[in-house]
Amino acid sequence: MIRIFSALIVLTMLCAACASSEKETPNGFKYVLISSGDGVLPKKEQVIVFDYLLRDSKDSVWSDTYSQGIPIAVPIADSSAIPNEKGMFQMFRMLSKGDSVRVTLPITRFFAEIVGRPAPLGIDSALTLSYFLKVKNIMEIDAYREYQMGLLENRRVKQASKEAAAIEEYLSANSINAQKDSTGIRYVIHTSKGGAKPTVDNCVEVSYKGALLADGKVFDQQPKMAFPLNRVIPGWQRAIPMLGVGDSATFYIPSELAYRSEGSQGVIPPDAVLVFDVKLLGFGNSFDPNTGNCN
Repeated sequence: MIRIFSALIVLTMLCAACASSEKETPNGFKYVLISSGDGVLPKKEQVIVFDYLLRDSKDSVWSDTYSQGIPIAVPIADSSAIPNEKGMFQMFRMLSKGDSVRVTLPITRFFAEIVGRPAPLGIDSALTLSYFLKVKNIMEIDAYREYQMGLLENRRVKQASKEAAAIEEYLSANSINAQKDSTGIRYVIHTSKGGAKPTVDNCVEVSYKGALLADGKVFDQQPKMAFPLNRVIPGWQRAIPMLGVGDSATFYIPSELAYRSEGSQGVIPPDAVLVFDVKLLGFGNSFDPNTGNCN
């Protein structure tokens, strides 16, 4: 069965290659049409909705929308904008629902023409990048907004379920008996001294260590840090007030209450469940930026 399936994939690719043809936009931007859709081109103020996969000439995938479940949308401007549009935007005007295309460019040209900035330092300038697009739909803007909201909600629900299962599996594997609050945070209170507890409007002083649930990698730790609680991630706004002064705990925070699908500055990946060991050292009414302490 596996061999038959593989043969079908190869046959499909060969057929796609046979049917493919090179196209060119008015400003000379070239792309390959791999397969054709319904032939109905987008109009002014519609959006073209597509999935993509970006892969380099060493077969490394840089990014894709398929794994995220959220396609990209590009609005179609009035035809008066055509003379000043970059090639890829002119290309979108020439695509229809169901079209599959490939754009292959040297990496320096890709960043200059598609990204709009120079390629990052250290990138192999000999690489080429191939951008594979599949047009899912062409929609009116209002219809797209409703469609996007549905996609985001569907993804949020699926991701929350996936992360809850991952946290539960981790706790079970490590024989950790953790409580759960109504937002999905799991927690273990290690010490409870009955001290006063802060609210989200307070400035708090804590010691902490933050790690990724997936691999245990520590991404940050501080012996003492003060900050207004209402300026940090929602998970901390919810978790820290569980502690009294002198108390310590471990919190397992879903990505929805942390850095979500965006991640943070290359340190925290998208959709990361975070594990924080926290001790509340004290709290005050306000943060003093001059001393870095709570008042």
